[in-house]
Amino acid sequence: MEENDFKIAIIGLGIIGGSMAYALHGFKNAKISGCDIDPVTREKALAKNAVDEVFEHPAPAIRDADLIILCVYPELITKIIAENSEHFKKGAVITDVCGVKTKLAKEIAEILPDGCQYVGGHPMAGKETDGFDSAAPELFGMCGFIITPISSSSPDAIKLVREMAKFIGATRITESAPEEHDSVIAYTSDLMHVSAAALCLDYNSKMNRAYTAGAFRDCTRIANINPQLWSQLFLENKDFLLEELDTFLSSLSKFKSAIEASDKQALIRLLSSVRENKLTMQNKEPENC
Repeated sequence: MEENDFKIAIIGLGIIGGSMAYALHGFKNAKISGCDIDPVTREKALAKNAVDEVFEHPAPAIRDADLIILCVYPELITKIIAENSEHFKKGAVITDVCGVKTKLAKEIAEILPDGCQYVGGHPMAGKETDGFDSAAPELFGMCGFIITPISSSSPDAIKLVREMAKFIGATRITESAPEEHDSVIAYTSDLMHVSAAALCLDYNSKMNRAYTAGAFRDCTRIANINPQLWSQLFLENKDFLLEELDTFLSSLSKFKSAIEASDKQALIRLLSSVRENKLTMQNKEPENC
């Protein structure tokens, strides 16, 4: 296959899909075909040259595509594959950007079109806003990227997704089984969103912006959340997330007990462990970049 014959289909042109479209310009000199149900988004994606062509329905975008990137809500991914199975090109690689993988990977493996390969993908990037207007080619610059192959994923398919991740700007790339991905993401992403949401669920009504600084901004930034998407992600990863919530509540109880008892030494011990753990976490690089 000549590189200039390569075609990429991006299904869903929100912040991640739109940013993928921008960032993949020049990858294998590919033609980029987009799909989105929103006519305004389609119009903007064409006007801003994010895509070379755009469609309302997936079939014409998927047809003849060598790489299909599904950037839609988790509940829609398998539906799109199943309803358009006849339109996938033999040898095509299907990937996604979903934040939960275990259930999704099993479902996709059962309905994978003949001759196609599936390799899960998860770019660790985003903003507190969503939609195509928030898309940007630099969104993935120096981001993490998790590749989640399944047992049938070929080395060439995995290599293609890795090449794509590097091309869009990811610098911390790792591979994991779908279950391992979900276990870790329950802490690094799901729990962080629950925590930010909980901080804003009930708040001190006397506060105003004069009282806020970096700590407030950092801890609550992602509380400007997409309720439809994140409710799906929380429930799809329910078991792992509940484990992390139990651990988190236990940690909060340790701080509450020390503060209630005015136990300065206990607080020093807790905060010393926190500091050591933070330094350890920030230096844990992927083993297989």
